[in-house]
Amino acid sequence: MRYGTIFVPSLCAHPKKSRIYLKHAHKVYNLGDEVEVQIDLYDMLGNRKMMGGDFLRVWMENPKRAASVSGRVADLYNGSYTALLKAVWPGNATIKAFIATRREEIVLDYMIFQKHYSLWTIFAEFRTNNLKDATKCSISQGNSLKTNEWCNFTNENNGYSYYCRKSKIKQLTCDRWSHSYSANGIAAPLNTTERNILGLSVIDPKLDILQTSVKVSVRRASNDMELPAPRTPCNKLPTVMTWQRTSPNGYFLQNKWHSLLCTNTLPRTTDAYRRCLKGRTLWLHGDSTSNQFKRSLHSILHFPSHTDAHVPTTDTDVTHNFSISWHAHELPFYNGARRYDRSTHQGQNVMMDRLPNTTKDIVVLYMYVHFTLVHPDVFRRHVQRLVQSVKNLLARAPNVTLAVRGPHAFFRPKHRALSYWGLLYSNIWHEAFASLQHEIVYLDFWDLTMAKPSRDFHPAEDTVKEMVHTMMSLLCFRK
Repeated sequence: MRYGTIFVPSLCAHPKKSRIYLKHAHKVYNLGDEVEVQIDLYDMLGNRKMMGGDFLRVWMENPKRAASVSGRVADLYNGSYTALLKAVWPGNATIKAFIATRREEIVLDYMIFQKHYSLWTIFAEFRTNNLKDATKCSISQGNSLKTNEWCNFTNENNGYSYYCRKSKIKQLTCDRWSHSYSANGIAAPLNTTERNILGLSVIDPKLDILQTSVKVSVRRASNDMELPAPRTPCNKLPTVMTWQRTSPNGYFLQNKWHSLLCTNTLPRTTDAYRRCLKGRTLWLHGDSTSNQFKRSLHSILHFPSHTDAHVPTTDTDVTHNFSISWHAHELPFYNGARRYDRSTHQGQNVMMDRLPNTTKDIVVLYMYVHFTLVHPDVFRRHVQRLVQSVKNLLARAPNVTLAVRGPHAFFRPKHRALSYWGLLYSNIWHEAFASLQHEIVYLDFWDLTMAKPSRDFHPAEDTVKEMVHTMMSLLCFRK
């Protein structure tokens, strides 16, 4: 797909023509059974799609019980897809499918990455005295042979490749770089067909839910009203088990997330959270979704937050002796129109390298949404550079608690930040940290956010609460 060609919009998968159906005739299942469905994709003209690559999401729901569970989708590479779902609550359920991203959109994104390196544009602002100018930045100098036209800010970006065009104002030399900001929209010039292709995922996501659905009934086994809970407490679950790709790894019932890997024994109380964090800093570096975690924790812990958008913040509860820190990750980071000081961004490897050997802190590594706007190889390079810092920290600070927060799913926001890339990013995390999985917790929120999707990349507040509590149950009192 990364070397594919673009097709006309009328040949893209269409929700009104496509259909979902049970693979087997019976519609009544026992609690704990697997339900298998098939999705056949058709284009706008009513013709069967004959190749794979479309990103589908499938889930089962019962709104009356506030219950939902995600399905595991397999691409058959011929225009058809199968999905396995687990019957995790007794009663009625409806299975739905959603065309999240069409293969033609992904092909076009790859074409833009190859040619322009980024979907959006970041700018460097240079200032001195009364002079000010802004130039475009990139993670690559491209094929330009005139390297003297670029400011190389790789060192300033903690060793991650980053370049900005030099200002044409002579006094505004590279060392006068003061602020960054971005234009949040597609920067690449597009023809009509390409605009139409990208426009398919800008419209209301409800329009891309297949019109057909599957109704099933689940009967309880013997006297069991619900699935039995796992025996292992979440904070005793071996870290390597958190990296296993068990799907589904949980489900929603009465709007609460129930893990299928472990039992959450951490009370949902202020006191329990305070006891977990006492004498420690919880490092939640990353992006605005990490800041959502921080805000959610502040509401539970009842101490004031001084968060100001992307400005780095560490808040300390002096009375109960703990801190929560947020810091924007290194560039590429798309700040929007607001100008942010060049010190705003920091590599998570730098933060780890600065921790003392005696630290008992909790460090949650996270990168995701901003990297969906550049080629996935960029994300891979950034993840790989974390590995050595992680190894060093684990070797010298035995009481540190480390976690990797994986990607989450969302319907789709504007401007092409697609959760499709989360599928690739999860693979990259697993590959890069393969040798460390017995020492680091993987916070897998993909199934949770597939079962209860958010419209854009900022999960809804109640979803964030469930993500935070799941995180705390896995990380608190582990050592």
